Amino acid sequence: MDSETKNGRQTNRGGGCAYRSRLESFVEFIREQRQQRRTWQEIAARLRIEKGCSITFQGLHQFYRRYLKRQARPHWESEAAMAQPATVKPSASAPTSAQAAKKTTNKYQFNLEI
Repeated sequence: MDSETKNGRQTNRGGGCAYRSRLESFVEFIREQRQQRRTWQEIAARLRIEKGCSITFQGLHQFYRRYLKRQARPHWESEAAMAQPATVKPSASAPTSAQAAKKTTNKYQFNLEI
């Protein structure tokens, strides 16, 4: 039953452009202002006057807090782009992590293999 319901109205479906905040292009400006110890009110006023971006200081603070939180979390797309294929194989003489784990002794280690 495609994207229409029984009464003929169209339902919301995914797709389209992802949401992008208008403040993302000003992140460096915001960071510089915060490093200069400017308050959120002062930064919001400067954005309005100098950059023509009207925003409240509460909205600015919430955006920047979310931005920093997103930067702290790894993203699967950026990890895949940064990953490099392993071209060097470990030598046979070097102990593997499994071999190194077997060499460690613990007086409470039990053999659970039955």
